[in-house]
Amino acid sequence: MIESLKRVFCFVSDEDKHDAIDTIISSCSIFDELPDKERFIKAVHRRERVQSTGIGHGVAIAHGKVPDIDTVHIALGFSEKGIIFDDHYPDPVHLIFVISSPVNKEAEYLRSVAAILTWVHEPEFRDKLVLKTWDDESVSQFMSMLEKQEFTPRYSK
Repeated sequence: MIESLKRVFCFVSDEDKHDAIDTIISSCSIFDELPDKERFIKAVHRRERVQSTGIGHGVAIAHGKVPDIDTVHIALGFSEKGIIFDDHYPDPVHLIFVISSPVNKEAEYLRSVAAILTWVHEPEFRDKLVLKTWDDESVSQFMSMLEKQEFTPRYSK
């Protein structure tokens, strides 16, 4: 794995979704930029208690709002074993996105999530990401997008 990706990507060995979220937030240095990381962690856990952020197909998008930031921050945690996020989606979650978003920039948050969904919606791409096929062009492009925090939709052929 490229050293610069440690800012936005980590491996997760936790079996509990809350522990996994904590690991991602503490391991990915992009969240060190937040004015109050503990407050963000609490916001993500609070959101997760209201409704699970597991979206099916082995993907979860945990998120929380943060005052006093200007841009969305997104990191990805990878669980090889998988974590059960929700009874509604019995498939283990392998790809856990954690997103901090400004309170007043809902459109930026929605654009970022929508762009990510266009990528992970495709089973072939998800499989390549889960199998850590780093040399695949689409995986490399996605990880570069994550590293730069510039989220653009993937257009199917």
